[in-house]
Amino acid sequence: MIGDLDAGSTYLQGTIGTAANNVVQLDGTAKLPAVDGSQLTGISTGVFSDVFSATNSGNQSIPSGASTVVTFDTENVDQGNNFDLANNKFIAPSAGTYMFYTSYAVLHASGTGTDQRLGMYHYNSSDVQQDGATLSKTTVHEAAQNGMRCFFMATNDYVNVQLYQASGSAKDLERCQFFGWKLA
Repeated sequence: MIGDLDAGSTYLQGTIGTAANNVVQLDGTAKLPAVDGSQLTGISTGVFSDVFSATNSGNQSIPSGASTVVTFDTENVDQGNNFDLANNKFIAPSAGTYMFYTSYAVLHASGTGTDQRLGMYHYNSSDVQQDGATLSKTTVHEAAQNGMRCFFMATNDYVNVQLYQASGSAKDLERCQFFGWKLA
């Protein structure tokens, strides 16, 4: 008997089991038995899919007065193989909302009036900028800078990290990281 669905007693008839057209019954510990879920639809693969993390291990020279794509040489995580290490960008494997985070530890471009901008930029597959987020500071009391951004991306859109500084000469970027994941 399955409850009082219509204020009366309702009986469900059928074979108990985990095969097609069977009624699934909880086991003795009130848990579902193992079932084949390969045909289930509309179920998310999890909150964190298409996860990646990339870092650079050495210094990168950032020229003064020009926005420069940050180069990465190490993939710490690349679930789905969607981070293009050769071109320093994450490529969306499917349409959806993605969250990104970037930071650097040291940019030797300090002093009053030094313009520093750390940005994440979303491009479509034709290299046309769709959106961007920049974190700026002009009075540098500390070396680090970081930020997060959420983008809705189509399949094959990509995101990269760019850095701008205006100290008057090239400066070295150290220990930058870039990571992200698909939300939905």
